[in-house]
Amino acid sequence: MDRQKLAYIALVITIIYGGLFAVIGESQRTTYAAVGAIVVAIAWVSVGMLGRDDNARE
Repeated sequence: MDRQKLAYIALVITIIYGGLFAVIGESQRTTYAAVGAIVVAIAWVSVGMLGRDDNARE
C-alpha cells in the first residue's frame, strides 16, 4: 500500500486517540491509554513495514 495513505490513516488514528482523552471519564483512562497506545503503535509500525514508496529506487 502507498506509504502516504498509510501515514495519513495513522495520523488520523493518532489525532482521534488524543482527542478522545478529553471525552472519556476519569475511571476509564488507564484502560483507554493502554489499548489506544497499542492501536496507535501498530498503525505507525504498519507505515514503516508495509508502506511502499512509489518513487523509491529498487
